[in-house]
Amino acid sequence: MQCFKRFYGILVLLLVVGCHGDFCEDGTCSCPVGGACEFTCEEPPCHVACEGDNPTCVADCANGECDCGPGSSCEFGCASPPCHVDCEGSECEGVCANGECHCQQGSRCAFSCDTGPCHVLCDGDNESCEGQCQNGSCSCGPDSTCSFECLDQNCTFSCAAGAACVARCPSGVPGEQGCAFTECAAGDVVLCPDGETQTCGAPCPPDEDDD
Repeated sequence: MQCFKRFYGILVLLLVVGCHGDFCEDGTCSCPVGGACEFTCEEPPCHVACEGDNPTCVADCANGECDCGPGSSCEFGCASPPCHVDCEGSECEGVCANGECHCQQGSRCAFSCDTGPCHVLCDGDNESCEGQCQNGSCSCGPDSTCSFECLDQNCTFSCAAGAACVARCPSGVPGEQGCAFTECAAGDVVLCPDGETQTCGAPCPPDEDDD
């Protein structure tokens, strides 16, 4: 049975490379449950659905959405905006562009922003949720650990009950309009000594000069 599963995973990987094949149709590529997949977007729109238990699922979105199903490990790029990423009970890295990156409950996520606006939504119970905002909002759900970065001077952050949040504003002034928490359930927002970082329910990161 293990040999069959290994063979099946290799077969799926071979079949689905590229935007044309048994698992791609009309701009949408689907990685079947348990498959290991890599898709190449040749021309937008490109939508990707990694259906679940995918040990690896690598793809680019283009004018579309990339979804990472439960139990999967995904890595999504953006070939052409807008790009949206949705991670459901999974571990994933993704690039947003003129869209939203969504880390559903229980997922581990790392999001970057290619072109704003970029919004990051971490639902809750996220052991690690990292994301970049630009002309948008970053929100951290209950009992999550979140790390955010604002790429311009037009971001807002929210941090729900039981969450620990760190927000960096390298091009703005933390705590001021355009780079501030609109919600901090833990209480007062802390401005860190580095002049770029603010926290809610979390300690300030160590100063690199102290290492």
